[in-house]
Amino acid sequence: MRLVLYGMFCVGLAGLHVHNEFDKRVNFQPIDARVSAVNEQCYMEKTEGFASEKTWISDLLPCELAALLTREHPKWQGYDVKHKIEVRFDYISPVDGATHASSLEMPAYPDGRPLHAGDIFPVQASRNQVSKTRANDWLDIQLGRHAPKHGGRV
Repeated sequence: MRLVLYGMFCVGLAGLHVHNEFDKRVNFQPIDARVSAVNEQCYMEKTEGFASEKTWISDLLPCELAALLTREHPKWQGYDVKHKIEVRFDYISPVDGATHASSLEMPAYPDGRPLHAGDIFPVQASRNQVSKTRANDWLDIQLGRHAPKHGGRV
């Protein structure tokens, strides 16, 4: 009985992955977008306990301050610094050929390199809806399609 439940769970996960890949391949097209702004903020997070796992999270603040607080302030020592990075970018939509603006939030920079205004940032743009974009996923990362080109041209 337990094996059947695990099998159904695995089949469900595989089905979600297949649907996600199908949706991305059919409805989205890889494009290069130009970064217009990057807003990087951090928060501090601490998880305690094994069974109950209580999590404490601070407000958003500048990353330099978060790093300093976790090193120096007794209340915040032991907390991990987590990033919240919002990347705003301009791209040419495959739907109408016009330039549009969009943004994505991510917990880390792609390929570990900071993005700056003017960098080229690979994303997926919808083939059907003008303003719909999505980040590249793990398969794109494995294929090397996720790394930004610094200072390039669109």
